[in-house]
Amino acid sequence: MEKLEPSHFIDMLEEKKIPIRLGCLSSNGFPCVLSLWYTIIDGKIYCATNKNAKIVKYLQKNNLCGFEIASDSPPYRGIRGKGIVNINPDIGKNILIKLIKKYLGEKGTRLKKLLLENSDKEVALEIVPNQVLYYDYSERMADIR
Repeated sequence: MEKLEPSHFIDMLEEKKIPIRLGCLSSNGFPCVLSLWYTIIDGKIYCATNKNAKIVKYLQKNNLCGFEIASDSPPYRGIRGKGIVNINPDIGKNILIKLIKKYLGEKGTRLKKLLLENSDKEVALEIVPNQVLYYDYSERMADIR
């Protein structure tokens, strides 16, 4: 694995419409992994979730996290890292709107309507990466495509 340059890191993340896999410790001390939509702003990763979601409670207790953004089909490549999560209720709705545009576009859907109806209950999860690694197995998997 090689360290990812910050500009390449941001470009790669922003072009993907796949979720981030976020790992943290649950209230019983066991690891918990979930998938969330994300966007990048000023080198930080932002997600939005309901303020009453279990992940919010877990991160309030311990804000250390691990994460991965990678596709599920060969050739495997992506990023993984560690960081600290800050919970920000003030920008939850704004982040949700950015995520809806990224993942759903401008088209009206039932999901978009549902998310917007409940947007006042959203908090932003701000992931401040302190280690990011990039991996790309395209060469070794060239004959698998």
